[in-house]
Amino acid sequence: MKHVKIFNGVNECDIYLIGTAHVSKDSVKEVEEIISSVYPEGIAVELDDKRFFSLISSEDKKVDLKKVLKEGNFLKFFIYLILANSQKKIGESFGIKPGSEMKKAVEIASRYGLPIYLIDRDINITLSRLMDRMTFKEKIKILWELLNSDEEDLEIDNDLLKEMVENPEKFTKLLKEISPTIYDVLVDERDRFMAKRLFELSKGKNSLVAVVGAGHVEGIIKYLKHLENGGEIDLMELIKVKKKKKSLTKFLTYGVSFVIIGIFLYAVFYALNNPELLKIITFQWVLFTGGLSALGVLLARGKLITALIAFLSAPITTLVPLPLAAVGTIAGLVELKYREITDKDLVGMINAESIKELLNNNLFRVLLVATLSNLGASIGVFYCLGKFVGFFG
Repeated sequence: MKHVKIFNGVNECDIYLIGTAHVSKDSVKEVEEIISSVYPEGIAVELDDKRFFSLISSEDKKVDLKKVLKEGNFLKFFIYLILANSQKKIGESFGIKPGSEMKKAVEIASRYGLPIYLIDRDINITLSRLMDRMTFKEKIKILWELLNSDEEDLEIDNDLLKEMVENPEKFTKLLKEISPTIYDVLVDERDRFMAKRLFELSKGKNSLVAVVGAGHVEGIIKYLKHLENGGEIDLMELIKVKKKKKSLTKFLTYGVSFVIIGIFLYAVFYALNNPELLKIITFQWVLFTGGLSALGVLLARGKLITALIAFLSAPITTLVPLPLAAVGTIAGLVELKYREITDKDLVGMINAESIKELLNNNLFRVLLVATLSNLGASIGVFYCLGKFVGFFG
């Protein structure tokens, strides 16, 4: 535990920073002992709204896969999933749930009637800023390393856990050397954010206890002193997420779409004076784009209603150059309506040891339906375009 006294421009306030390991029983015990002895005017925890409600809820967390499908944030989604699952595995090896020390702080605050303050930045903003800052090569590298880490990589004994709490600077320095970008977004930016929140919360209070990860303690103290000495920290700058720029890939996607639309419309125009040919073109377009898309859904063991929707929508969506209108997105959303996705599905997909386990996983099934319905429609499109070009000859 580190104690720092600051003058916030209004009054002096004693801030007690409890540096914890999120998977340590000792951390839980320390939190209870310090809060009980200090009896502060408020307790701050390294949580945001989403993680707070997830922590105190006893129900399986439902995943908003609909939002993931619409926004296309698959990489951010899987990195968060893998990191959370890794922390859970480490916690299980010590017989404790990750975040138990935070939960204990919340319970004590409730017991003594003390206000609880959530001082961490929204996890979605943190991951979005990380994705914005990382190069494509860095994203692929971190995803590859996370996916290929085995059980031995997650083995942490009590001695190492104790060292992580007592000497966190060693590990944050190592992280900074391995990836300055990850260190800056996941550690330094959040140190600044939490220091600013604590500084403002301290106004009008004599004492606060803050329960944070051990790797954040020194950084928070540094920035609290920075603020005390008249420095500034712009919270709005720290929650800003860049708007997506139009990439070359997106331009190429639209280009291919317009070529497809052009060839299709030319084929229709070419056949206007030949009703039989027009029927053949229309029939083949519906049959192959819709039929192969529906076949993709069935191969993914999707619902019959999803296959029907894919069949009806593919002939139209293949002519609309919008990601949200893609047949895969529509099929995935329809399938999602009939399959409830929870944290168990997320963990199950990562830990699956066979194709059979994957195919019985609701999350994997929805993603497979979306992928194969898109693939089937695409095969149908290129088959038809080849046939149409043959008609022109």
